[in-house]
Order: sequence, then structure tokens, then C-alpha cells
Amino acid sequence: MRTDLIASLLVHARRSRQPLVVPDKAAVKTDVVAYRVQDKVYAKLWPGKLPAAWKVGAPSDKVEPATAPIPPELVLASPARASASALNLIGVEAEVAYRFARDLPPREKPYTEEEIAGAIGEVVVAVELCATRLANWKDAPGGWKLADLQSSGALVVGSGTSDWRAIRWPKQQVKFRVGERVSKATGTHPFGDPFRLLPWLVAHCAGRTGGLRKGDVVTTGAWTGLEPAKPGDIVVAKFPGIGEARVQIE
Repeated sequence: MRTDLIASLLVHARRSRQPLVVPDKAAVKTDVVAYRVQDKVYAKLWPGKLPAAWKVGAPSDKVEPATAPIPPELVLASPARASASALNLIGVEAEVAYRFARDLPPREKPYTEEEIAGAIGEVVVAVELCATRLANWKDAPGGWKLADLQSSGALVVGSGTSDWRAIRWPKQQVKFRVGERVSKATGTHPFGDPFRLLPWLVAHCAGRTGGLRKGDVVTTGAWTGLEPAKPGDIVVAKFPGIGEARVQIE
């Protein structure tokens, strides 16, 4: 299948709110193909708009990360409200995100970790609203999930700290409340230190969208896994010493 056809199917599924039955499981064979589809989907849905945020992550530091852009209209300030049905919500995640205070435009020499760190203004708490445009989402091929903007729905951005270098990630705690359920964890980010995802993302964005820009938010993956959520749930992610984010699911 051509990437423009795959993109059209995903756009139609989003606009019609009719889940897409994957027509060819092997159509998205590589991440390169998935990112081409992402770009086409994004251009159709949000023409002329640059991403305001990116999601990046991997199940472990032994695997190359994957990413997807998030448009400005889907970056929500905490406390927020979000419609489960409009998003086709599949769950929520408690995350930490980096907000950039300076541009990192493309250049020949790769940015050092210290240069990337110097461009960060703060670390904030985020709740990712995960959504799908795919029918039988759990059994869908990974390439299709990545093409579907990595199952991104929206990102709720909460409070944070500029003193982020002092955070000891292996000891960092999180408390995640979804309705009546509460999950707690300590030091459970898949990469140990979520900053380790950023050099890869900076290089990726430099070759894809002209680099990261001042104000961009990069969210770095779940600390307690994907938690189911339903209309009526109040979702609160708290990272002691960093901040919190809150969203009401409607």
C-alpha cells in the first residue's frame, strides 16, 4: 500500500470516529514508512501548524526509541477536560516532560548532551491521553500503531521545576490516581533517566521538522504503564518534588 493511501485511511478514521480495520498488516514494515505516514496524516489534519510537543519512548534502553508529533490544539494546560469518545480513548499515562527554553536548529555537528541540557527550561508533569484510530487496537501491528501517531490522543501539561538537574531519577516517586484507583511507583522509567531519550529525539527532529523550538514539550513515556480510564474519572499524576497534572475525563 502507498503511504498516501494509508494516511488517508487514518485521517478518515479520525474524522469519522469509525475505527479502521487494518487492510494490510504488513503495509507498514519499517519505522521509516511509519514516519512518512505520520507526516502525511499530520499535514492533512493540521496544515501549516508546527508540532507543539513530541512523545518519545521505548520499552527499554536496548531498543531504538519511537516518536510522534503532537499539534498545538492537543496540548492542554492542567487542569484540563477531555472527551473520551472524541479521542477514542484507550488509557492514560503518568509521565514527565521537558520544556525547551531555546531552539535547537539543525546543524552539521550533533548537539552534545550538555548543549541539549542547556536548552531545557524545566521538567513538568504530564498526563498523556492515549487514543487509537485502529479497530482491535491490542492486536494491531506495531507499524500501524506508530503510523497512527504512536497512539497519541492529547497531552495534559502540568506544573514542574526548573531545578530538574537535581532530580535523582532512580529515587523519583510517582502517585497516579485514575478515578478510585491509585498506582504508586519509584524509579520506574524504562530508560532510568528520561533525559537519555533526548539526544536521539533532537537528531530525529533536526532531520524531520527543522529541529526543536523554544516552548516545545517532549514527553518521555509512562511510569506506571497504560491505565484504563472512563468518562467521569478524574486523573491526577503527582511526582513529588516536580509537580502534578490533572484532567477530568468526560
